[in-house]
Amino acid sequence: MMLARQQGTNANARGGDAPNLLLVTVDCLRRDRLSAYGYERRTTPFLDSMLERALHCTSAHSVSSWTCPSVVSLLSGLYPHRHGGGVVPGEPKNLSKHNLPTKAPQDLPLLPDLLAERGYATAAFGAVWNAHLSVPERFGEMVMMEKPAPKLVDRSLAWMRARAGEERPFFLWLHLGDTHEPLDVRKDLRDVFGPVPRIKKLREWDYTKSSDAVGTEDFRKYRDARILLYDAATRSVDASLEDLWKAMESLGMNERTVWVVTADHGEEFWEHRDEELASFTDPRDVYGTGHGHNLFQVHLLVPLLAFGPGIPAGALERNVSLVDVFPTVLAALGVDGPSVDGRSLLEDGGSGADRPIFAEAIAYGFEKRAVIDGDLKLLSAPSDGYESLVRLGPDRLESERVEDPAEADRLRGLLPGAQEVLGEQVQATEEILEHLRGLGYID
Repeated sequence: MMLARQQGTNANARGGDAPNLLLVTVDCLRRDRLSAYGYERRTTPFLDSMLERALHCTSAHSVSSWTCPSVVSLLSGLYPHRHGGGVVPGEPKNLSKHNLPTKAPQDLPLLPDLLAERGYATAAFGAVWNAHLSVPERFGEMVMMEKPAPKLVDRSLAWMRARAGEERPFFLWLHLGDTHEPLDVRKDLRDVFGPVPRIKKLREWDYTKSSDAVGTEDFRKYRDARILLYDAATRSVDASLEDLWKAMESLGMNERTVWVVTADHGEEFWEHRDEELASFTDPRDVYGTGHGHNLFQVHLLVPLLAFGPGIPAGALERNVSLVDVFPTVLAALGVDGPSVDGRSLLEDGGSGADRPIFAEAIAYGFEKRAVIDGDLKLLSAPSDGYESLVRLGPDRLESERVEDPAEADRLRGLLPGAQEVLGEQVQATEEILEHLRGLGYID
């Protein structure tokens, strides 16, 4: 699929001295699956090697547990209740062919809009088809192609090479889908961590329903193989990013390109299934797997690395959010932007004070909202009669329940309020439904 709109140059463009911007999002990539952060398998040797030159965030969180609202927050610097894009209407939420998400309002300034106004060429290449639904026609060129990372990298390089003779800078958003259902691993890396068993439905999710025989030996074999394949997909993405880096290096582009590598959300592998079965409603009868249905840390924790001109190297350990990407890249590019919810990670050399961050806008079940303040997290789902105050451990996962009514009251008062704005709802076409079925979002 290819969507395009006309873009011209702008008298205010900075020209050849302005840095390029490459924003890479890896769909469903969990922060704890990076070997740089202690994972048992060497899943990300290339990204590990970039940490010494990168500003990397060890406690970065998505604003949601699924793609559409997260993408709008990345590109706008606003939380979902403030931007109104990628939101599934209704209560309980039920993303379906009859209830698709909303588009970002046309008057909401997004990163490609701001940079195009300053003379940037903009493009988006995505492997997960629904990634563009909430931001249609906001890039000069937008191509959705459900292919593994090497194909997307080749397509991106072709576009960059076509810009090589131009003086104006570019902004490229590359959305990779190897770690999203159905898992897509290049053949030479499928067995990189050992032979992956040939098990039915391994690329798609199984053992998702409340009645499925979770706990059996067959389940354990499936679970272990599924995680093995996911890890191989992560390694596949990492290898393709290394290929992209080397190709851009040969073109002399890296020294004038700001790279940001992150994910739109994480992924659950049955860690919270029992709690979800006991406490939450899901209209699909899906519990413990995937994303879009809850706001536990496995859904929210994502990698976030930035490197390139104007980006200081070092680890940033305070809580940060995907809304911080927008003001950070604008600061790195020297571009003024609107007031947003995010905070530039370059402020005070990246050592700015901690502040509460939020998550919301699920796709399935009664609405859930979360606030994280320091080491405390409150997850609230009033329509499910659920509230949980927990302490986050050194790995930033939930470590223990906290019984402190005063702290619960304080964090409850910080939770995002009602939806302030809502974009126009996407209308179903057979093309949209076909792709969403293939990605496991609808039946």
